[in-house]
Amino acid sequence: MGIVVIGAVFVDIKGFPLDAYIPTGRNAGHIKYIHGGVSRNVVEDIANIELRPTFLSIVDDSALGEDVIRKLQRHKVNTEYVQKIPEGMGTWLAVFDNDGDLAGSISQRPNLMPILGLINEKGDEIFKDCDSIVLEADIDPEIIKAVLDYSKKYNKKVFGVISNMTLAVERRDLLQQFDCLVCNELEAGIFFAENYSKKSPKDLCEIIYQKVSAGAIKSMVVTMGSKGSI
Repeated sequence: MGIVVIGAVFVDIKGFPLDAYIPTGRNAGHIKYIHGGVSRNVVEDIANIELRPTFLSIVDDSALGEDVIRKLQRHKVNTEYVQKIPEGMGTWLAVFDNDGDLAGSISQRPNLMPILGLINEKGDEIFKDCDSIVLEADIDPEIIKAVLDYSKKYNKKVFGVISNMTLAVERRDLLQQFDCLVCNELEAGIFFAENYSKKSPKDLCEIIYQKVSAGAIKSMVVTMGSKGSI
């Protein structure tokens, strides 16, 4: 079954005016729909290196949700376990002014609990023969616990990716059971309550090593943009 990726789908809806943006007026412009979500991005990236992943997620029961699924299928992602539920996707609606700055936005987080029902029903089928598991570390704790139980049952490694580190920090006891956490330097700073923005890779490597050891985290990868990762 390859790598199983579990998490949310988000769609960014971005509006750009053709002229000066008037908040209370009608603004002609163009609108872009961009498929996103950390897990959706990760599963597409895995598929792009020919590893044929399987995706557990939820999309809207709509044409937009169908479009998300079709794009993933074109990348050879197994979407058998992607559920279609009204308002199942996360959405970020953003309007930018004529300078390209954000003028206003509204975000809608999805309800991912139906994934738990799918795992309870088909967990053995999904996890028994998979290579490993990639799981959003800020997903509902009940889902994390169910996935960790199956990972232990079938001896599968679990790799955590981050969508919202503020939420992930609240699950520190569960994150200690992950085999590896992957985040960026800003998220690592939130996790360890420090600012790492000016650290070199060499310095940050030593700091993270100490923090991970003290925090009983098994391992961590921290990306640092153009400076690489540690």
